[in-house]
Amino acid sequence: MSSMRDVLAPIPLALTVIAFVVGYQARGAFNPVVVNGAPNGTRSFSSSSKASKSKRRGPVSPPGTDYESDSSSGSAAGGTDGESDADDEAKATAADLSALKPGSDEIKLVLVVNDSLKMTKGKIGAQCGHATLACYETLARSNPRLISRWKMYGQPKIALRCASTEEMEALATQARSLNLCARTIQDAGRTQVAPGSKTVLGVGPGPARLINQVTGKLKLL
Repeated sequence: MSSMRDVLAPIPLALTVIAFVVGYQARGAFNPVVVNGAPNGTRSFSSSSKASKSKRRGPVSPPGTDYESDSSSGSAAGGTDGESDADDEAKATAADLSALKPGSDEIKLVLVVNDSLKMTKGKIGAQCGHATLACYETLARSNPRLISRWKMYGQPKIALRCASTEEMEALATQARSLNLCARTIQDAGRTQVAPGSKTVLGVGPGPARLINQVTGKLKLL
């Protein structure tokens, strides 16, 4: 009887070792090694699947957005017309921008939106950005002291609206007659509006008393 117990005694230990080995191998089978963020053996399938989906769908933009990028060359969707930009800058710099003195007046920038185009909020925001940058770059070269004063006041900007393109052109002409910087943004026409549409007029930065002579009767956007 004792000899039988001596023979059976190692069996539980052997079973424990076998169970451990089998369990370790099973763990490896159900939890494959991860290579570059994907389980081993599925990497090529996952990459090719994502690539094919990307080719079919193309870039996806959030719903309700109006994508525009820095587009002085007019190369991006919704950008400005580069040739028209150059022509408008020549008109703007024809005024004696350097002669304008900051004085003690408040310095502000007014953005006049062409209300006849019925642009979305996203489109208006993008076009106002183009106008702000155009005015800033023009005056930074022609009258840096005026730009410095505008920054001291916290770069105030006011958004107004005009009824038509004709009114916008008349405002630009009047502003330039007062030696104010006036930059008209013409859209490339890739989103919402026709090519060459004059979307926003930037007037300033300049003394508030002069700008008010040009835009004082316009309504807020």
